[in-house]
Order: sequence, then C-alpha cells, then structure tokens
Amino acid sequence: MTNPVESRNGKRHCNLKVVLLGDSSVGKSSLVMRYVIGKFQTSNATIGAAFMTKTIQLNGDKEVTLEIWDTAGQERYRSLTPMYYRGTDVAIIVYDVTSPISLSHAETWIDELKSYVDTERNSSALKIILAANKADLVDGYQQPEELKKSRSENFFVVSAKSGDGIEELFDGVVGDLPDEMFIKHSQTVENETIQIDKKFYNIDTSSCNC
Repeated sequence: MTNPVESRNGKRHCNLKVVLLGDSSVGKSSLVMRYVIGKFQTSNATIGAAFMTKTIQLNGDKEVTLEIWDTAGQERYRSLTPMYYRGTDVAIIVYDVTSPISLSHAETWIDELKSYVDTERNSSALKIILAANKADLVDGYQQPEELKKSRSENFFVVSAKSGDGIEELFDGVVGDLPDEMFIKHSQTVENETIQIDKKFYNIDTSSCNC
C-alpha cells in the first residue's frame, strides 16, 4: 500500500491498491468503467493491465484513493499478471454467472494470488472479494452452495450492464479500513482524480467483453 497522505482539504487520506483478476470476457473492464465513470461500455480485451484511479469520500474526515488495476484474463498474458500483485491491498476476483468454468477458475486465481502474496507478506493482510458479474443475464442469481462456506462474507452479485451491486461491491472494498491507514502526511493529493488509459478502453461493439 502507498503511504497514507493528507489531502489538501485537510481530510485524512490513504491510497488503496485494488487489483481485478479473472478469466477473459468475464467483464472486469466493464465493471471498472461502470464504477469510475458511471456508464456501461464494452471494450477490447485488456493487454497486460489497465490503470485507473478514483477518490471517494468516507464518513467523517476520511477519503480513499482507489488505484485500480484491471488485469488481462487471456492465457497468453497470464505470465504477466503476478507483476501486478505486489503491494495489493484488495483483490476482486470476477467471474461470469453464465460461465461455470470461469467460476471454477476463480479459485485458481485466488490460490495463485495467495501463493504470491505469501512470499511478499502475510496474506491475511490482503482482502479478497469475489464478484459474480453479468447477473442481468440470470434472474435471481444466488451465491453457489460451494462458495457459501469459504467465500460468504466477501461475495457480491453484480451487473456491469445494469449497474446493480456495483456500489455495494466497492463499499466492500473500502469497508473496515483500519485507522492507521489514514495517518496524516505532509504530501498532498488531488481531491478527485480519474485516469483512463484510452489504449486499453477503446470501445469496440463488435467484440464485447462485458
């Protein structure tokens, strides 16, 4: 995690590194775009990773800048993904509710992430969230039975297309942050910043990865 800083408006501030993982075409990019800009957009497959930031206000005198890394899910880029694990505070594992194989692969992503993080620091300091995307395609989608024991607390059903569950998902990202992450510092940050790498987010309606 980046060192906590004091924002120019006097609020206590911290930067939180968030990494999205999951198979190709489960909708990671569309999910991030829905949250950051509030619109549903399809996109080409991510190459390597795309980066965006968004600063949000919490209750009281706290604010958090989310540093969001949207990683590629294609097998040919799989060897590059671990380089984005370093310093991760929150990992969102995304799967497609219409694709059982993407659900089974979600556990593989989690195991790989934990294996890497354990070599860097205690993995218990890492928050892992599972997001079931494309819920608009399945009426009344519920958490699968096999996940209720191991993934029940940090599990969200979302739809990048409709926007359902997106705010709740990212509320879960910033929830329960310890006070020590908000220590004031002499540096300053922008009140709200959104960065979009256009190279990775060109709209292509003929190739939907939503």
